[in-house]
Amino acid sequence: MSNAVALPRPFAWERTAYHGAVRGPESDEALARRAAGGDTGAFEQLVIRHQDRLYTLALRVTLSEADARDCVQEGLISAWRAIHRFRGDARFSTWMYRIVIRKAYDAIERRSRAALPTEEIVAVAAAVSVDERLDLSAALARLEPEFRAVAVACDVLGMSMEEAAEALDIPPGTVRSRLFRARGRLAETLDPERTR
Repeated sequence: MSNAVALPRPFAWERTAYHGAVRGPESDEALARRAAGGDTGAFEQLVIRHQDRLYTLALRVTLSEADARDCVQEGLISAWRAIHRFRGDARFSTWMYRIVIRKAYDAIERRSRAALPTEEIVAVAAAVSVDERLDLSAALARLEPEFRAVAVACDVLGMSMEEAAEALDIPPGTVRSRLFRARGRLAETLDPERTR
């Protein structure tokens, strides 16, 4: 199988949410089997089904539109190259989330190594208004990446704790404790009066 595939341009078509239901006659797993056999059209259908949710996950974890687009693109390329290794013992969407979340963590790590000048940090902090601080995105941004990833997976994408554990490659108990702490910290940030 060739490593080259003409992927559809991400986000160039009408966005439609995919909530785990099968669209059309084939399941994700059947499309993945066809894609593993070299069927680029089957892989394209998988991309169309999942790109919006993958982007949402990457955006909420990296907090950067550019990084999120890169993570999804890199994740899709990695998935195409490794599609023959997809065993089908987990949902295809879970497999893809795991790939993209790793790319998101890599992007955060790369950014942390490239420190911002002090003047930029002060300017950004001064530019944040009270309204922006109360925004959910800003509240999520205050969480460490591992807590943010669990909160996004469970509360934004609607994954069960078991699905999130599989996608994030951590034990379900870790998902449960991180989600509890993330929700508590989000509640403190979004409604400080309620938590006093």
